[in-house]
Amino acid sequence: MLFLKNRRFWLSGPATLIVSLLIMLAMAVWFPAGAGNVNNIMMPLVLFPLIWAILFFYTYLTTNMRRAQWLLAALFVSNSLILTFQFLG
Repeated sequence: MLFLKNRRFWLSGPATLIVSLLIMLAMAVWFPAGAGNVNNIMMPLVLFPLIWAILFFYTYLTTNMRRAQWLLAALFVSNSLILTFQFLG
């Protein structure tokens, strides 16, 4: 149970997954619909593993944990604002 006390575990695991899912949800808002009106739905689904992998490997391999934490926080806030303005305004 020593890994539960590790900050890198929480940043690379659950935090990365939550931010990746939020990016995927917000991507449906700002990605263009395309000719068949399905690109904004299909591309986030297709790109989700790539987004998750980039964030996971960055947060897991970085030496500066504070920068990775701020990056995930900035991505979380910006995509949350996109979704908030989409649904409320």
